[in-house]
Amino acid sequence: MRVKSLSTSSNAMALRAVTWAALAACSVLVAVPSVGHAEDDPLSLTLSQNLRRDSNLLRSTNARSDTVSTTAVQGNFDKAYGRQVYRASARFARARYDQFNQLDNDAKNLSASVSSEFASNWSASLNASNTSSLNAPQDNPINNRLLRNIRHYRSVGGTVQYGNGGTWAILGTVDNNRQSFSEDLFQFQNSRQSSQGLRLIYNASDLLSFGVGPRWVRTRYPNNSTIGEAKDKNLDFTANWRVTGLSSLNALLSLRESEQGLTGSRRINTVTGSLGWGYTPRGRISYSLNLTRATNADRFQDVQATVISNVRTLQNVALDTITTSLNLSASAPITGKVSTGLSYGFTRFEQNSARDRSVTSIVGTGQQLAVGNNASSTSSNSRLQSLSWSTNYAAYRWLGVNCSLQFYKQSADVSRPRYDGHSVDCGANVTLDP
Repeated sequence: MRVKSLSTSSNAMALRAVTWAALAACSVLVAVPSVGHAEDDPLSLTLSQNLRRDSNLLRSTNARSDTVSTTAVQGNFDKAYGRQVYRASARFARARYDQFNQLDNDAKNLSASVSSEFASNWSASLNASNTSSLNAPQDNPINNRLLRNIRHYRSVGGTVQYGNGGTWAILGTVDNNRQSFSEDLFQFQNSRQSSQGLRLIYNASDLLSFGVGPRWVRTRYPNNSTIGEAKDKNLDFTANWRVTGLSSLNALLSLRESEQGLTGSRRINTVTGSLGWGYTPRGRISYSLNLTRATNADRFQDVQATVISNVRTLQNVALDTITTSLNLSASAPITGKVSTGLSYGFTRFEQNSARDRSVTSIVGTGQQLAVGNNASSTSSNSRLQSLSWSTNYAAYRWLGVNCSLQFYKQSADVSRPRYDGHSVDCGANVTLDP
């Protein structure tokens, strides 16, 4: 496989990016002559510039390459005050494409949280987030990969726990989120979701705990009369194991029963969950494993495990697409300033739909058409594999440089074409008061 040479405009973008990073670095040196005195400052500001050359940017059978320049600024706030901890983050990014400039976009990611202990045995937290980003080309229709579709996601949630440091604890969680898309073609995927959970936690020791409890999730699709809403009843089992300096494991297993449609006419039983394991032996190499199994509705986040999967399939928003992902990685420091890592990812998309009434399908014009009342079933699956190698260089406390090389390959199913390709990413970041 031969990497195509960059066009003249691509070289111009690269030159502008390097110039921008150099000017940013100089400004930091002038503005912060003594960074070492900022240890107690809760504020930090990071400027970053990244260039990505992708041989198959649109993830299609007929590969077309492009260069993407992303400029970002991020501010962070982290402050402990008494028994409270306050955190906030704001990131704004501007992405510009060399060939496919119709995809040029601005993205934002805002988040804030506060946690506190109160009384003698209580703790609570509140969190909120607001993000806007370009829907990935591979999530667009096969015949309209260049659709500039912006995804908006807003979330507000909180937790309350009784039992801090004892053998038993009770944890309650709530979350409300909204997902919407800018393009009319995707309005049927707009949704509002609410979830509530209750979990009993048993702390077998300071390093090992188990949890069990119910969780209810309700997802409404205001612009999709076929689905209307989905109700999920989950029974969650969790396990958390910590071995300081050696290994850690977090596991979540959910037994789920889903009702789909305003009358609950469809029921689906499935098993979802996640497994995260990190292992750092006495040598220099650290290993990690992450395994998730999720449906389209898995957007919740709690204090013990995270299962977030934004699988957007045009033919199916009925939550019967199962996505199973496995990620393996190994990293090691080469010197005090240079580190490298290797990772492998495998994702299986499995769709098994049984239809016994009118459903909606998406056609190239973006219209929704009711097709058939006859009972039918469809089943398909595909696989996505990726192999990545990355290197990071911490030149100074305030300046970092990174590069990565990735190869990927997707097999075909009813909603995904077969494609393969590779990409090269290089970037630099400058941080004030790290």
